[in-house]
Amino acid sequence: MPPVRSRTLRLVLLGALVVVLLGAGVLLGRSTAVSPREAATPPAPTGPDRRAERPPLREPTLAVGLVTTDAGALTPPGQPVAGFSAAQAVTDAIAPRFVRVDVRWDLLQPDQGAPFDAARPVGDGCGREGAKPCSGTASLLRTLQTLKAAQDAHPGRYRPLITFWGMPAWAGAPGEGCRAAEAREGARPLAPGAEPAYRAAVAAVWGAVRTAGLPGADWTPWNEPNAPYFLDPQRATCDADAKPASPAQFGRLAVAMDEELDRLRAAAPADSPAREDRLVLGELAAWAAPSERAVPADEFLRALPDDVLCRADVLSLHGYLEARPRSGRGEPVAAGLREFDRRPCLDGRPAWITETAVGAPRAGGKRDERSSTLRAECRLMNRQLDRWYHDPRVTAAFQYAVREDPAFPTGLTNEAVDRTYPVAGVWAAWGGDREPDAAPPAPPADCADDASGAADTAPPG
Repeated sequence: MPPVRSRTLRLVLLGALVVVLLGAGVLLGRSTAVSPREAATPPAPTGPDRRAERPPLREPTLAVGLVTTDAGALTPPGQPVAGFSAAQAVTDAIAPRFVRVDVRWDLLQPDQGAPFDAARPVGDGCGREGAKPCSGTASLLRTLQTLKAAQDAHPGRYRPLITFWGMPAWAGAPGEGCRAAEAREGARPLAPGAEPAYRAAVAAVWGAVRTAGLPGADWTPWNEPNAPYFLDPQRATCDADAKPASPAQFGRLAVAMDEELDRLRAAAPADSPAREDRLVLGELAAWAAPSERAVPADEFLRALPDDVLCRADVLSLHGYLEARPRSGRGEPVAAGLREFDRRPCLDGRPAWITETAVGAPRAGGKRDERSSTLRAECRLMNRQLDRWYHDPRVTAAFQYAVREDPAFPTGLTNEAVDRTYPVAGVWAAWGGDREPDAAPPAPPADCADDASGAADTAPPG
């Protein structure tokens, strides 16, 4: 062998040995301890980044929705409701594409032996603790009938998103996990083998939607299944790193609803809009960090198998904002959106932010009603809607709610419905006659800063 080739071969072998040794050093220097959450996290995809290669999901677009079952606020202004003129004007100006309608299964079917009753009274239309004004006896059927009147006034708007919550005592059973015995009845998991009862409730609401004259609806199995006040227990043991228990229970509801919707759609006439009803999966609260009693959206989604999550026609998250947040930032939703992007089967599926607002978005909070803060809220909400408009995944955002609930003060009017907050103008600008793919609207004049803008410092959620 010629000397030059021999030297070359030795150099090649020496280089390979160095690479092997370096690799071994890296492996030996790395801890092999893995936390439970890391163990439950699927490995990152290898090879080229799929997200970098695929084209954008769609051009910029954002439709707006509302979260309310308040018939007084939803009634068109041409049909006056005493004391609700301000709320009616706000809702009419927004003319939302969607309205999320909560279905309290426990109130509408409290007894196993009685049928689900969409006409059953579930409230008096008053504010918290009977605060006036009151819009009259509230029921699911009345809310749906009011939506039909609003659709007649604004064709193409006010499509309902049906959201279940409130487990009847007879349909639920204690789960297994952290503080399972302490779960309130309305948050207990569906009892083993009780899927037929849940499917029957879905079918009953489907019938009520059609009885009200609504041509179509969207459907979500359970509200905030990653929060203990809606589904409990959240984890197998009382440790923030423990395996989440709630995704499996939510998965049972999601599969049952999907199968029932398939049956109902197939039975509808061939030309019926009901065949286009969609399954919306998620409705996840945006927890900033894991705890023994709560599961962040991204962790919850990772625990859902493809057989559940990939059934979704639409994905949904919640995310709130504060002009003066304690944490110095907006509510995190980006991690949940990234988790959607990890699932190849969800390519092209839109995401909706089905609860958002500014104010004091935490239980028992007190809203700062100084004019400077209210204008800061207005600007903050407008900027966030603009960010979601430009996000290729997000196609809708829902305001929670119209009338203020003092226990969760994020409304567009106060509880007395005699004051409208400036942020209502933002939602009217993004809604109304504007098409979702139109250019972002200019901020309303009521959003203008009257001072230094010191309150307007929260970065995006």
